[in-house]
Amino acid sequence: MQNDVISREAFRASDLAVNDYGYNTVPGTFDAVLQIKAQGTKGILRVFFLFDDGRKVIAPVYHWQKYLGFYEIPLGSKVRLTYTETVKGTYLTGAEVLITGV
Repeated sequence: MQNDVISREAFRASDLAVNDYGYNTVPGTFDAVLQIKAQGTKGILRVFFLFDDGRKVIAPVYHWQKYLGFYEIPLGSKVRLTYTETVKGTYLTGAEVLITGV
C-alpha cells in the first residue's frame, strides 16, 4: 500500500499535528494502531502510531530492516510492536499485524 505513504514534500506542507508524537524509550511489546506513514530521508520511513495506552508515538524504520513490512500494512491496522534496547537506545525492531485496517 505504498500509495498511502505521504511524500516528504506533502508532509512538510500538511497541517498534521506531528508535534503531538514522541519516541518510545521503553523496551517491550506494545499494541498500537498505525495512523500515518511518511517518507523520510533516503532509506527511512517514518511511522506514526496511537498506542493502546493513549500515547502517540513516531518511529523510524530503515531499509536494512526491510521497513518491517510497513509499506504493505494499511493505515488503521492494529499492530503489535516490539521495541528492543541497545547500547545506542531503544528502537522498533519488530511488527506483527493483528487486525488489518481499511
